[in-house]
Amino acid sequence: NLDPSSPNAHTVSLFKDGVRASKPQPIPEQLRGKALFPHVCYRNTTIHVNFGPSAMKELPFKCRLLGAAATADAVVAKDPTPKGGKCEVMLPVGFPDEGTFD
Repeated sequence: NLDPSSPNAHTVSLFKDGVRASKPQPIPEQLRGKALFPHVCYRNTTIHVNFGPSAMKELPFKCRLLGAAATADAVVAKDPTPKGGKCEVMLPVGFPDEGTFD
């Protein structure tokens, strides 16, 4: 929320089915005004995220989702294609009862 007159200024929030699922979390001072790249990290679960362009459920306020962000409000990162155009993929392999999750 970038509106300085809002009680939730400089915060991010998580919503589930249009309802706030957590308290607004303040964005650290050193990250304000910088490009933030959204990501989600969970273990042993499957999730579905919606970065836009429109919300799946109506929110209690009006906003643009990431997919509908204005060009002036977004930073487009360069494609990190390596020289030669070939990428390297590493897949971790773990065997049961061999200490993989210790």
